[in-house]
Amino acid sequence: MINIGVFFGGTSVEHEVSIITALQAIAQLQKMKDYNVVPIYISKQNKWYTGSYLLEIEHFKDLNRVLKEATCIQLVKGVRNAHLIASPLSRFKNPLIDTIDVGFPIIHGTGGEDGSLQGHLEHLDIPYVGCNVLAASLTMDKIASKLFLQSSGIRVVEGEWFYTHHWLSYQSDILDDLENKLPYPMIVKPADIGSSVGVQPAKNRQELIAAIDFARYYSNRILVERMLVGMREINISVLGDSELLELSVCEEPMTASEFLTYSDKYVNEGATKGMSAAKRKIPAQIASDLRHEIERMAAESFIALDCAGVTRIDFMIEKETQLPYINEFNTIPGSLSFYLWEASGKTFIQMLEAMIQAAFRGYRRKQSLMRSNDINILSTADLKGIKK
Repeated sequence: MINIGVFFGGTSVEHEVSIITALQAIAQLQKMKDYNVVPIYISKQNKWYTGSYLLEIEHFKDLNRVLKEATCIQLVKGVRNAHLIASPLSRFKNPLIDTIDVGFPIIHGTGGEDGSLQGHLEHLDIPYVGCNVLAASLTMDKIASKLFLQSSGIRVVEGEWFYTHHWLSYQSDILDDLENKLPYPMIVKPADIGSSVGVQPAKNRQELIAAIDFARYYSNRILVERMLVGMREINISVLGDSELLELSVCEEPMTASEFLTYSDKYVNEGATKGMSAAKRKIPAQIASDLRHEIERMAAESFIALDCAGVTRIDFMIEKETQLPYINEFNTIPGSLSFYLWEASGKTFIQMLEAMIQAAFRGYRRKQSLMRSNDINILSTADLKGIKK
């Protein structure tokens, strides 16, 4: 039996979204005979917890009660696994609560999608599901991924970016620069927050100022792009890794607003279902040549960024030209994109198994590399005088 540690919660504004996604995945993982689920909840105060109380989504209506009922832990490196150690330590109790053999990060936004948790799992030296540190960082950051894709020859919408502290000092200059380079309407986005949090359109200078002032509360860097008028949003999911990948059917989210908002994704009907509850057409009604172009761009960008696990890639189709543009990546997206894979003939469980197998492949590839030098250069060096 393989102990799989599912990480969720976290310190980002997408805390509750992560809980929804994780409990959806845990319900399926519990049906798989090869895996034993170990829930690892990270509170909004960045404390880590485990215990069976975390397995019921109804319990999370009272987060304070969750912290009282669960066991506070720390993770430390074991021998080919990671140990969950009680925190604080007790002199009279065995501190070992549980172990995990594989990590499954399902933390949205800051601290989960951005590579920081992946870095911790690298130090624990265990396989983990999803993107590696660099891929997670690049795909989480809208500015970095845009610049990377541009340099790789993959189509993205024109945009400009700046630091929020520069905005506070040089607002007029930044506005002039944006208006010289981009037409209205524009769309303003925090650089490294998902689920459409902090995103607002702007049809004139006054709205642009308001949108930037709103976005700067969520990130230290702001991205402003040309907003495609009358565009269609088409999404596709990629599963696997650069060694073995699959493409899902395409979907077209349906929303009354100009773009898919946080409320469209998660509020009301989506409160417990995430993106799977949003209105959509599956498969999307698009021409075959457009679908092939989206599939090609999705596979190329997934490989170029060295993604792994499951990724939903959001495209925007310009009305006049019918050209597809990559909008953003969702490496651990709401609902894990299982609804796209169910429409593609793959069950949620089969999708999760493919993600876990990709984690094992990535770990084996990493283990085959030379990571250190066996020669101790200090053994023959003259170290006299080094310490002053």
